[in-house]
Amino acid sequence: MFEFDQETWIYFALIAVFLIYFIWNSRRAKKNRKARKNQNFRKRYMARRNEEKSETKI
Repeated sequence: MFEFDQETWIYFALIAVFLIYFIWNSRRAKKNRKARKNQNFRKRYMARRNEEKSETKI
């Protein structure tokens, strides 16, 4: 059906490698954004909680 020479297969392989890398990188970046968001939330929560504790001691 399709007959490709060696150079065409190399181009296909390069395209596949770049696509796999960009998909993997976007998933990793998404996971890092979510982790950073959770970390910032925890920091704000702990700061607010510490403020509330210090206000109750007064």
